[in-house]
Amino acid sequence: MSDPVREAREQLIRVGLTGHFSTDDVVPDLIVRSWRRSLSNAVESTAPPQRYQDVDTDSLLCRAAVPVLDRWQHQLADTGTTLFLSDRGGSIVARRTSDSSERRRLDGVHAAEGFDYSEDAIGTNGLGTSMVERRPVFVKGSQHYSDALAVNACAAAPVYSPSGLVVGSVALAGPSEAANPIMLSLTREISQQIEERFRASSRPEDLALAMSFMRFSSSQRPTVVMNHESILANTPGLPYVSVASHVMLWELLNSYDWSSSSTLRRALEGTPIEVTARRVVDGPREHYVVHFSDLNDASDRRPGLALPSRTPSVGTEAPAPSRPDAAVQLVDGPRGSGRATAARGLRTGQGSTARLEVFVVSAEAATPWTAMADFLAGGTDVLIRRVEEIAEQEVVHLASLVDAHRKARTAGQRASCLLLTSSRDQAALAVQALIDTIGPAKRTDALALTPEMIPGLVKAILNVVDPESRHTISPAALQSMVQWNWPGNIAELADTVAGLVGQVNGSVIERRHLPKHVQQAPPRRHLNLIETAERGAIIRALDAAGGNKSEAAALLGIGRNTLYRKLRLLGLDTGEGSI
Repeated sequence: MSDPVREAREQLIRVGLTGHFSTDDVVPDLIVRSWRRSLSNAVESTAPPQRYQDVDTDSLLCRAAVPVLDRWQHQLADTGTTLFLSDRGGSIVARRTSDSSERRRLDGVHAAEGFDYSEDAIGTNGLGTSMVERRPVFVKGSQHYSDALAVNACAAAPVYSPSGLVVGSVALAGPSEAANPIMLSLTREISQQIEERFRASSRPEDLALAMSFMRFSSSQRPTVVMNHESILANTPGLPYVSVASHVMLWELLNSYDWSSSSTLRRALEGTPIEVTARRVVDGPREHYVVHFSDLNDASDRRPGLALPSRTPSVGTEAPAPSRPDAAVQLVDGPRGSGRATAARGLRTGQGSTARLEVFVVSAEAATPWTAMADFLAGGTDVLIRRVEEIAEQEVVHLASLVDAHRKARTAGQRASCLLLTSSRDQAALAVQALIDTIGPAKRTDALALTPEMIPGLVKAILNVVDPESRHTISPAALQSMVQWNWPGNIAELADTVAGLVGQVNGSVIERRHLPKHVQQAPPRRHLNLIETAERGAIIRALDAAGGNKSEAAALLGIGRNTLYRKLRLLGLDTGEGSI
């Protein structure tokens, strides 16, 4: 017997996103939208889910949901259905079924704890699609994008936190021949019961944030309501927010002197975006309402919050612009500040497609000047790293290499690039003079001076060490990373992120997972002597009390509320929940 739904899905896959496609009302619009997203994400339609990771069964979501799932498992016994709970990333974190044969069948399609049922991993399915659509959905039979799921029927509903964020989904699934519309009503009820447990266990500060947000949720003005852990955006405000922008906005708002003015208005440097913010102190913790506006008011400009760039310090020159046609490009800055990456960026900007040979200067080994010259003459680009390590007696060789290469490029005899990285302050006087003569095409700074780079760097490092995007960084963890001064610069940051990816089992890297010294990084605002002493005493008391705040307060001789206030003020508040 022909299956018109399967035929419609196969037709879409065949014609692609740009081809003519019509379902003749055989398939609901919601399912078609999901099919199109699945096709756009290049989802494999013939295999069961393959992505797997260990999941956090002690998250706030699981703690709220497990008692509800256990109760419903008993009520749904002998119905042939199974309850599923997924986290916000789409990974199944709980499964409840009373039928052993059904468990074996579900194991065969990897419908079990740890497997990824997000829409971008397995295509149209109840758990993933309900979160994308932000509404209850019923997916049955061939409406699933994956053939492996075509024998199932699944009713699912998103689970919302008290602040209005989708934190997961719950589904009731069974064989497609047992599909019944009442499954959708039951799923809605289960989702609401989980959300009620969420509300009952929510902290007062979360509820205060949600109450403030409700006033702006329908506004046409791009608006977010935020504290140091959470950020809520209305629909026009969504393009302006991310974990990175949340952290940098918090740094901006938290460092502002609110005693001087009740409103902060500031243009974000390097962008046409202006923020207008005010502080709200009605709840147990302060939070902020932030409005965004486009100073250019260009209707054809897509909104987006770019992080502000750093203004050069007084008395220093702005980085010299790169010269696209320069024969020699030098990047100067402290070690670990991304000099080699910046040099490669300059090379890319020149449009070079030649092979690149990299040489690292070391005091322990002879520098192969002749080999470098031969590579340049043969059309190969050369990158010489750590020029500051060159001995004074060797400067003449580098100067000769630079001069010969410039002359050959000017005469049109070669098109290769010579790239150099240096740390002028660590170089011998003769090397400093040569660096000054060449003139840096770009300067890099230590991360301690460019904290606005850290969110972007963390994302770039995650893309390399976690190519399947199984981990995200919580705002509180990223905030601690921004506050740490990273004496080892980018190398230290990269090692830390890579270590976290290897150690953290859950999908969200939280502040509690960070190395202790990063967790306890002081705020970037300057602490006075009393604050510095208080901060040290609190850290010692928390260590002695094993992290118990009540015991730490007793050791310090202060009230628990006073301790909580000082923890927030001094950047030691590590409280956050994984959802």
